[in-house]
Amino acid sequence: MKAITKTLAAVLSVAAVSAPAFAADKEYRFIGDTQFAGFCKAVATDDVRALRVNLSRNVGRIAATEREVLRMLTAEDGLTCNGSTLIDFSVQREASDVHEFLTSRS
Repeated sequence: MKAITKTLAAVLSVAAVSAPAFAADKEYRFIGDTQFAGFCKAVATDDVRALRVNLSRNVGRIAATEREVLRMLTAEDGLTCNGSTLIDFSVQREASDVHEFLTSRS
């Protein structure tokens, strides 16, 4: 469990290769621990489907259910993207669909 917490607390920095505005067709560069980069990319592209896929892929590795995985990721000491929690990152990137999903289920 300690290893999972350390991994979740690792910082994932997301940077656009071209323009600073995020869009689904833009490329992204991940710096740091990239094991959970899919979560940051899902938020950056405002893609709830991709976020749900990443949640289901991490069931059993992080927690026993999708809801528990989501709770661990959105905790204050959980996963960070570009130095912010997933919820804060979704606000910064104006990812309204993902933000609504994160706040309604966490």
